Amino acid sequence: AYSVSASFFLFCVLLIPLASGAHVYQCSPGTEPTMCIVNNLAYTSGQDPLPQVNRLDAVNRIQLRCSRYYYYTKWNSYASKDVLQVYDEVLHSKVLRNPRSATVINCHLRTLVIPQDLEMGDFFNNNVHVVETDPAQSYNVRYLDLSHNNLNDLGNLSVLVNLETLKLEGNAFVEIKPETFARLSNLSVLNLGYNHILKIDLKVLPKTLTTLSLIKNSLTEIDFTSVSFTMMSELDVERNVLTGLDVASLMRACPALHMLPIEYNPIPKNEAQRIVKELAKNNVTYYNEGDKASDSDSSCDSDEYQIERACFSIPETKGSGSFLKAFVLILIVVVLLGVFGLSARRIWYEMRY
Repeated sequence: AYSVSASFFLFCVLLIPLASGAHVYQCSPGTEPTMCIVNNLAYTSGQDPLPQVNRLDAVNRIQLRCSRYYYYTKWNSYASKDVLQVYDEVLHSKVLRNPRSATVINCHLRTLVIPQDLEMGDFFNNNVHVVETDPAQSYNVRYLDLSHNNLNDLGNLSVLVNLETLKLEGNAFVEIKPETFARLSNLSVLNLGYNHILKIDLKVLPKTLTTLSLIKNSLTEIDFTSVSFTMMSELDVERNVLTGLDVASLMRACPALHMLPIEYNPIPKNEAQRIVKELAKNNVTYYNEGDKASDSDSSCDSDEYQIERACFSIPETKGSGSFLKAFVLILIVVVLLGVFGLSARRIWYEMRY
């Protein structure tokens, strides 16, 4: 009788998800015992009933994987193919059961509500345009990757005081507001590459930085006076629109610097030669070794010039843009005159005959 009762009880427990209509997902084992992977989890804010995830108690790292669409358009969203649009406290605590590390990549996630107990968050290559935090709460997150999303404001990140690594590459930032990093006194690695930053005041950045990436922005100058980054070893300023660099001021500000990629900036050749010479004198590498072909003496394009093994963009000569505009205007005038002449001749011919 006891075995029959136990079997009946187990049967009822298994039927609960079916009766409630909740979808049950399996968390497949990952590369480590504490990690598992959930495929195509569907969740929206306010959903009832909530989905369920079967995972081992030892798991504290969860990766959510979504089906990828080679050609992604707004129709995918309208057709409800974005099955995971928000990562919030309910999903984190009630569905995933408070993992210390969460990874959500390529899911077209739109809204991220930072959980208080999350320590590592990887939300690379989604569609996040809102990150929500509560100024009255404290957060444990130390590592946060928000690269390749649609963020244009960093204000809500200022309360994440335990952050050590923050990756913001490939978003839509134009400026860095002074209050953004004011409280991030533990930040060591900051990536702001591939944005649209026009100007940056280094005074507003944490003095604890060891690595700073500003690659592929729109910076015309960087002022190193009156700043001190005693622990900074790597600073990437490649592919901006810099025309010069005060190396002496740089080295006073960053005495531990050993890596400064500066290629593909439109620096005049004489100035670039001076910069390269001074950087070499201070044992600072000025290009990424991994970008160079070992069997090639030159990897520069036709619109670039080379100094040592570094490529720099050839600056536009003064007035070259004006000359091009004048040439285009003259060409348009010639075409219009030609059309007018042909039209006038045709009208004259028809009137004559």
